[in-house]
Parts: sequence; structure tokens; C-alpha cells
Amino acid sequence: MSVIQQIVALQKIDSQLQDIAELLGDLPGKVDALKDEEIGLVQSIEDGKTRIKALELELNKFDSLMTDYNDKIDKHKDQLYLVTSNKQYDALQHEIDFIKNKLDEIETKSLEFTEEKESIEERMKSEEENLESLSKDLVERRENLEVLMNDSSEEKAKLDKEREKERDNLDFTTLFRYDRIHQAHRGLSVVLVEGSACGGCGAFVPPQIVSEVKAGKGPKTCDSCSRFLYYESN
Repeated sequence: MSVIQQIVALQKIDSQLQDIAELLGDLPGKVDALKDEEIGLVQSIEDGKTRIKALELELNKFDSLMTDYNDKIDKHKDQLYLVTSNKQYDALQHEIDFIKNKLDEIETKSLEFTEEKESIEERMKSEEENLESLSKDLVERRENLEVLMNDSSEEKAKLDKEREKERDNLDFTTLFRYDRIHQAHRGLSVVLVEGSACGGCGAFVPPQIVSEVKAGKGPKTCDSCSRFLYYESN
């Protein structure tokens, strides 16, 4: 087998492997992205649950404090009727005002925590709905990916072995040129000579080069796009 025939054989294998990759498309990436999103939602929901527990503990403390403060205010108000001097009255009134201020602070904080709790619960409800939908989508995509990979894995393994064998048959310089052209021209390193034109870029190929390509001499390349040239008789 000539060098150009070996290059053609390698490209056919690479093209088949590329077809398999295109068959899978961006499905593996989408599956990974969905998985990351699922993990993010689960973590956010768990964080929300943790925060709600902490808020509920604080709200219970606030409820206890507000009950205690209200009891104290009622007690001091009752005592106002029992005092015998203005000094005692003023002292009790000052204490009542102080407790009312503390009560106002607690009530404000309790309202803030309650609003935060309700906001987190609303967010979590939306996240849980999104998680349910996303998880179903993820299961479907995983199943599709598994089917595609199972269908193609055996063929891909076979092609990988053939590819390695074909690459071992080529010398370093030719293989380096092939890989460079393969990368530059989206996987098309070798093309047919079509009349007197390059089958890759359409550039004119001199008659002498065309003759040498047809004779199997080479490998020859296009002066314009640098692709390897080969001829296939009908």
C-alpha cells in the first residue's frame, strides 16, 4: 500500500469516528450541564432548609421574648395604680417605655425574619418544581446518551484500534503534516483531484502534479490549501 493510500485509509477512519462524535453531538455536554444544574438546585434547596430551621429557632425565641415583654408591661401597668409617689410612678413608666422599645425591636426583627422565611419558601417551591422537571429531562437525556454510546462504543473501539494501526504505518513527518492539515481543514486532510482542480479548495492543480497523483507518486499536496491529493479511478 502506497503512502497516499495509507493517508486515505486513515482519513476514512477519522471520518467515521467524526460521524460517531457528531451522532452523539453535544448531548454529553448537555447531560453534564444538566447534572451540574441539578446539583446546584439540590444544594440551594438544602441551604434553604437549613436557613429556615435557623429562622424558625430565632422566631420561636422572639415569640417567647415578646410574650415575656408583654407580661412585664402588663405587670408594670398594674403596678402604676399601686404607687404612692411620683418618683415610683416615673420609674415604672420609664421601665415600661424601655420594655416597649425592646418589644418594638423584637417585633421588627421578627417581621424581617418572617418575610425572609416566606421568601425562601417561595424560592424553594420554584426550585423544587424546576428540579422535578430537570431531573426528568436528565433521566431521558441520560437514557438517550446511553443508547447512543452502547450502539457506537463497539464500533468506536474497533475504529480506534484501526486508527492506531494506520498511524503507526506512517512516518513522523507525514503524520505531522496530516494532523496539521486535519486540524486546519476540519478533518479533511486528503481530497480527490477532480479534473485539474483540488477537490478541497477548487484551486488549479498543474498537469504534471495531476499525472503524478494519478500514477500514485507522492504524496502530493495542493499548493493552495496544502491538502494531500489522490486520484480514484472509476
